[in-house]
Amino acid sequence: MSKPRASHIEQPRIIPLTVWPTTTQQTPGALPAEAAARAIATFSHSGDLVIGVDDSGILTGATDYLHRRYAGLHRPQRSGTTPRITRCRERDAGLIIDHPPVAGPESLLSDLSMLAGLLRPGGYLLTVHTPTGGATDPLADTITAARATGLRYLQHIIILTAPIHDSELHPHTEGLSGGGLLEPVHTDLAVFTRPGGARG
Repeated sequence: MSKPRASHIEQPRIIPLTVWPTTTQQTPGALPAEAAARAIATFSHSGDLVIGVDDSGILTGATDYLHRRYAGLHRPQRSGTTPRITRCRERDAGLIIDHPPVAGPESLLSDLSMLAGLLRPGGYLLTVHTPTGGATDPLADTITAARATGLRYLQHIIILTAPIHDSELHPHTEGLSGGGLLEPVHTDLAVFTRPGGARG
C-alpha cells in the first residue's frame, strides 16, 4: 500500500495554551517580558512587522532577538478625553500588541478600526488588559469594539503574574488586605485576527 503524498497530509493546527505561567512576580495588568516574547514567537513569523502601542520598551528586545521588525505607536494624553492613537503609515503588520484604555466600545472603536487597517490579512491584534471587579468590563468592551471593526475574536489568554510553587499560586501580598484570595493574579490577553490570508 503506497503512502499518502506529502501534499495531502494536513499539518496539525497549533493552538497556544490559554494559561501562561510566569517565573517571577509581576504586576497584574502588565505584560511580562517573557510573555511578550512568547506572544511575538507564537503570533508572528520571522521578518514580520510587529507594532507596539504604548509599549514600555519590552517589545523591542524580543522583536530584535526573534528577527522581527518593530514600530511603536503612542496615544497622546489629553486631559478630559480618551487618548487616541496618532496616524501610522504602516499597512502590513503581522502582529500588533495594544494596551487599550479603559473605555466603552464606542470610545475604543476609532483606535481599533485604525489598528485593524494596519494589519495585513491573517495578521493578529493582541490587547492587554488589567483584570477588574468594577462595573465595566474592559475585555468585553474591547471584544465588542474589535468585532465591529471586522476583526475576528479568537482567544482569551490568562497570563499569570504570580509564580506557581507546589501547584499553588504565591502572589506577593505585602501591604494588601483580604489575604490575597481575591487579589488579581493575572493579566488578560485577548487575541484577534484580521480575516483573510493564509493565517486568517
